[in-house]
Amino acid sequence: MTEGFIEQAKEGKPVYITDVRKAYDNLQQKQKLSCVLNMLGEKQRLFEINMPSLDGLDKEGKDFVKSYAWAEIYNVLTSLGGKSMTVYVDRANNSLLKFAEGLNDVFDIDKSRADRKGYGRVINVIDRMLGAIYPQQAGKKQVKFRFTVKDKSEMPTLPAKSGDSSGDTGIFKKVAETLAGKVICGMDIGGTDIKVAMAVDGRLCCLKEYDWLPQGFALARQLVDPICILVRLARAKISLDADKSLSADVKAELGKQLEKAMHKEAACDFIEEVTDKVENALKGKIVEIDTIGLCFPDVVVKNKVVGGESPKTKGMRENPNIDYEEEFAKITNLDEQLLKLCKKGGVVRNTNDGPMAAFTAAVEMSASGSAEQVKDGIFAHTLGTDLGSGWVDEAGLIPDMPLECYNIIIDLGSFPEKKYTSSDARSLNNTNTALAGTLQRYTNQTGVFRLAIKSFPEKRPDLYKELFDKGFLAEKEMDGRKMLVVPAEPKDMRKGFLEHMMSLPEREKEELTSEIFRQIGVFLAVTWSETQRILQPKAKSRILFGRLVKNSYCFKLMQAGAKSRQSDLQLDVADAGMANTELMKQLEADEYFTVAQFAQAIGAVYYGNQGLLT
Repeated sequence: MTEGFIEQAKEGKPVYITDVRKAYDNLQQKQKLSCVLNMLGEKQRLFEINMPSLDGLDKEGKDFVKSYAWAEIYNVLTSLGGKSMTVYVDRANNSLLKFAEGLNDVFDIDKSRADRKGYGRVINVIDRMLGAIYPQQAGKKQVKFRFTVKDKSEMPTLPAKSGDSSGDTGIFKKVAETLAGKVICGMDIGGTDIKVAMAVDGRLCCLKEYDWLPQGFALARQLVDPICILVRLARAKISLDADKSLSADVKAELGKQLEKAMHKEAACDFIEEVTDKVENALKGKIVEIDTIGLCFPDVVVKNKVVGGESPKTKGMRENPNIDYEEEFAKITNLDEQLLKLCKKGGVVRNTNDGPMAAFTAAVEMSASGSAEQVKDGIFAHTLGTDLGSGWVDEAGLIPDMPLECYNIIIDLGSFPEKKYTSSDARSLNNTNTALAGTLQRYTNQTGVFRLAIKSFPEKRPDLYKELFDKGFLAEKEMDGRKMLVVPAEPKDMRKGFLEHMMSLPEREKEELTSEIFRQIGVFLAVTWSETQRILQPKAKSRILFGRLVKNSYCFKLMQAGAKSRQSDLQLDVADAGMANTELMKQLEADEYFTVAQFAQAIGAVYYGNQGLLT
């Protein structure tokens, strides 16, 4: 069986972890790791990993089985986090005992954060998260994650899963119905752009989109400053609109400059210059912001950015002139910087972009008039630069966990694509951890690019040539190796590349281009299986946001691909059909921006308002 998986992988075919698990679970002769995750609070979860005996396998087989077991543990940790994990084994099984006792080494537990690689990167996230939740106290050691191995005879009896959580899902209606008299800023901070929405007294007064490339930033201020400046810009616009003291000529001139600053192409320096002019002209007559709600593309706990292992901070991690932990702390406290832009007693609420997608969907569904739609909670994904994942449970709460689903390993195969460096568009390797087969290279725009590069050269060389002719692909040499890259400078070609790919199924009307998007659907079905197993949400459907689902033709192909693997899987797109709240209806009526683009920024407005209500 293992040999068959390896041969499949060598042929360049995916070997999904779900298929390997099913096969190993059904083995007549198998060995077991019983992994008990000690979660935040006092909760515990048992994850059992079945696999064939390592003693009967050659090196290639042993390596494959070990990679499966490591991936199983890694997927749990990157989703749930936790304080520690206890692994129960049969101590008489020497090979299995040795494997279990090696987990602290495999996950770099005893190394510094800077020296952790591969699987160890998830431990950095967990340790930062534990530091935020359990701050170090004088005379006590900081809580840090570790594996402990015990004999299976010591395995405790775990309590049965508790019944349904109780909570007030009615909050989702309240946040959309109590905007009167409030000034609220919502921000959707992504990997390629930032979207800002300002609502005043229940009216959408300002929408701003700003392109950026955070993974190229070497210092925290390069990431934090634009976010703060964009809030000031939106605040300046609503302040100028409300002002009655300036002369008509001055107000008109400032309005023209603000209009230029609101353009998508406006540079940050220019935006700041114009904002300074407006603020100086108003001489303190600035409209005060009650609350700022935002989503940030990293692990966020209690409004603090605590991840530090996402591609967005790659430039900082690779900067030899800074202490990364000290520098990242300036991003951790982004909420405190934004609070300075609010009125006294104001509120800043920050979460990850995935949970924000789920929260937004919950608010819009609640506004449709059916409480049934949110009674089991909402699970959502954002499909764009990366894969964002979010969960609002049946109690209406966002659980405190990493939920870094883009790091989940779904493919243990596709060996030829592992040979490319993670900077190569053909690669299966995660750009941060370098681990192969993670969702980061499957269910987002990178997955579309990779599938095109994989299939076009042999089957449609004309389409492959077109990618180079249009500048979407380029050859680059690094460390003596030739790579294929999607250029980010002098112009970022990622959005254009994706839009081009999404136009091809209708333009070409043939199987090859359509199959790319069906395959993305298959990847989403595997994602569903993994998230259902690890997280156990009551919600069975998945709400999808982001650029990858803007094209209805491509979305239908993705749905077909998903159902070919998981027939009962329901995928719903967060399109204009979800525009049920007043602000979302105003966005739907906008002549320039769309619901698909700005839905999460509007959701962030409601999320900020929740902070005023609770």
